[in-house]
Amino acid sequence: MIIIPLFLTNFKYTNFDMDKLTFRQKGIVIYVDAYYLPSISNCPICNNNKLWKIGYRVKTVKHCTNYTWIYIVSCHIQRYECKTCRSRFFEEDTFSFYNERISKETVFAILDHLKLSNETFESVAKTFHLTRQEIIYLFDKYVDYTPPSTLPIIMSWDEKSVTKRMTDKPYIFIIVDFLNNKIYDILANRHKNYLTSYFSRISLDIRNKVKYITIDMWESYLDLARIYFPKAKVAIDSFHVIKNISTALDTVRKQVMNKYNNGASEIENNHEYYYILKKFKYVLLSEFDNLSSNKFYNRKLHGWYDKHSIRKIILNIDPKLKLAYELYLKYIEFNMTSSYEKACEEIEEIIESFFCSGIKQFIDIAKTLSHWKEYILNSFIRVESADKKTQRRLSNGPIEGINSIIEKINVNGNGYTNFFRFRNRIIFSINKNVPIKFKK
Repeated sequence: MIIIPLFLTNFKYTNFDMDKLTFRQKGIVIYVDAYYLPSISNCPICNNNKLWKIGYRVKTVKHCTNYTWIYIVSCHIQRYECKTCRSRFFEEDTFSFYNERISKETVFAILDHLKLSNETFESVAKTFHLTRQEIIYLFDKYVDYTPPSTLPIIMSWDEKSVTKRMTDKPYIFIIVDFLNNKIYDILANRHKNYLTSYFSRISLDIRNKVKYITIDMWESYLDLARIYFPKAKVAIDSFHVIKNISTALDTVRKQVMNKYNNGASEIENNHEYYYILKKFKYVLLSEFDNLSSNKFYNRKLHGWYDKHSIRKIILNIDPKLKLAYELYLKYIEFNMTSSYEKACEEIEEIIESFFCSGIKQFIDIAKTLSHWKEYILNSFIRVESADKKTQRRLSNGPIEGINSIIEKINVNGNGYTNFFRFRNRIIFSINKNVPIKFKK
C-alpha cells in the first residue's frame, strides 16, 4: 500500500488541486487523475473576466522522479470560452512542456543525470523506467550547445582520437577556455582546411582580442594561429616537449637493452641487463619522490632492492644511457624552475648540450627545440587565474583533464555514432552551465 503523504510529495512542485487527486496502483505503476487549481480569471484576448468552463483536454504524462514508482498522470486541463469575444483557450499546463508526454520535473532530473560523465543513456533510462531512445530524444531536444559570440582570451587547442563511426576523420578538434576550464567548442576534425573555414567565419575584431593560444607541436596549428590570430602569442605545451624528450630517452634504453638480448623466450631467462632494462623501464621516467623506498626481493637479481637502487644499476649499465638520462633530467629541472625572463638563456645551454651529446635522438630533440624555441619560451609566461588570486603558466593542462572525461563518456557510451550528440554530451557534462533549450 502507498502512504498518502509520501505519494503527495511527488507532486509538491505542481499546482494540482490535491483535494481532487485520485489514484490507483498496479504493480509499480500508479495511475493518477489530476486537476489544476484555477489559474485563469481573465480572457487573454479581451481581458474580460466573464468566462465559461467548457470541459477538459486530458493529457497523459509520465512522471518518474521517484525512481521506484512510475506515475502515469491524466492531467485534466480546463478549457474556457470568453462570453464577450467568444475566444476559446486552455489553462496553463504547468506539469509538462507543450506537446511533451513526460513531466517537467522528470525532464530536469534526467538532464541532471546526464551531466555526470559516468552516466550513459542506457543507465539513465533504467533509472527513470524509460527507454534509451526516449532519453536520447529528450537530450537532443533540450540540449543543443551554441558557442559564445566572443572567443576566450586564452585558448587551448588539442585533438582527441575517436571512432570512424562518428566522423570520417580520426581526430576531433577541441577548443578550451584556458582561464575558465570550459570547452568553447568541439569540431568534427582537425584538418587544416576545415579549421580555416571555421576560424575565417569569426570576425577579425573578435579574433584580435585573443591574447594567447596554447598548442602541441603540430605545424598546422601554428600556421592557423599566425594567420587568424595575428595579435596572439602562441605557446607550446610543456607536457608535449617533455613527452618527446622522454620518448628519446626510452629509445636509447631500448637500444642498450637489445644489445643484451640472448633470444630467450622468457624474460627471466634472458641476460640480467636485458631483464632489468625491460622490467624496470618505468623507473627512469618516474620522478624521484614518486619512487618507493620499500625493499623487495628479486629472484633474478638475487637480492633485496628498492626502486632507487634499481635506477642506479640501470644507469651504470651503459654510459650513453646515463648521459641520455642526465640530459632528460636537465630539461625537467629547466621546465620546473626557470622563468620567462631566464628561460631564453637557459634553453640555449640545453640545446647546446643536446647537440654535443653525440646521441642521435637528443640531437634530433635539439633541432626540435631550436625550431619551436620562441613558442616553448612563451609557455613560461604566467597569467592571472580567473579569480585573480593566483597565477598559472600557459599550458594545455585544462585540455588533458578534459580529455580524460571525454574518453570516459565515449567508452561508457560504447562509442557514439552521432558526432553532434557526442559533442553536446561532452560540453553539457563539462561546462555545467549549458542552457537548456525549451523547444515547442
